[in-house]
Amino acid sequence: MTPNDFTHLIWLPVVLIRVMQVPFVDTSLGLLVQRCYLAEHIDGILRADWTLPADERVFPLVQLVGWQPGRDVPFTLPVKFRRQGDPRMVSILPSGTWVLPYDETLYQVYMQMQVALSRLITVIEATPNDSHLRDCLTHMIADISRLPRPR
Repeated sequence: MTPNDFTHLIWLPVVLIRVMQVPFVDTSLGLLVQRCYLAEHIDGILRADWTLPADERVFPLVQLVGWQPGRDVPFTLPVKFRRQGDPRMVSILPSGTWVLPYDETLYQVYMQMQVALSRLITVIEATPNDSHLRDCLTHMIADISRLPRPR
């Protein structure tokens, strides 16, 4: 085994969920959903692409994501990743990303939501006064208003 061989690590399948925020305001722009594999290594958390077979998880196909469990948040799922290090340092995994244990149904629901939000924004941008859009928004707002408020 070489120092760049990470095939011996315990790789966890995860769903990454990131709400994209508009800078300087509390408004969100959209949703990014991704699935991948993460593993804990002495140098930090490593990421492997979802399609990368376990026996091919070696450098440079596997990368450090910028998450140090001793510095940031523990590598215990589910977790909302919060980077505590030098803000000038690059991180593949943005602070505020939810890291959830992989579940195919959950992944599909969030992927459908990502597509729906993107389509909704596109329709609003193209035809903001459309009566069908207005009806859709009215129903959506009514449904969302029944959700519990986040703490």
